[in-house]
Amino acid sequence: MSETPKVVFDTQVFLRALINPRSACGRLIFEQNADYILYTAAQIDNEVIEVLGRSSIREKFPQITDRTVQLVKTVLDQAYRVTVKADDIELICRDPKDDIFLACAKLAQADYLVSEDKDLLVLQQHYSTKIVNVAAFLTMLETTSAN
Repeated sequence: MSETPKVVFDTQVFLRALINPRSACGRLIFEQNADYILYTAAQIDNEVIEVLGRSSIREKFPQITDRTVQLVKTVLDQAYRVTVKADDIELICRDPKDDIFLACAKLAQADYLVSEDKDLLVLQQHYSTKIVNVAAFLTMLETTSAN
């Protein structure tokens, strides 16, 4: 793939990046963002910020603070945006809350939907979008940049 891949991340990727910025998710969000074009939608942004603001999450992972969430907001603010309307969301996933990620990927004509969610990963592909975990996406980026 010679073009920069278009990608959508699910909420787990952002959460895991803040839990451990040195993890694969952290590297993907904070270090390798020039290697792909991130797409998002208002519904995704809202879910990510809501999850990162939950008191149960903050208690379990005290490293997630308003300051670190601001880093994620900056990443989301710099992403390309698609507008997902209610009739764009097909009921496909075992967890209907994950259908927003599929709709965003479809509208963005994303090459990849990167997720750590088994309900999404089990699908493997949605239209032309490959659904992969973070490790597989990082490997693809590293392979592409080596060529």
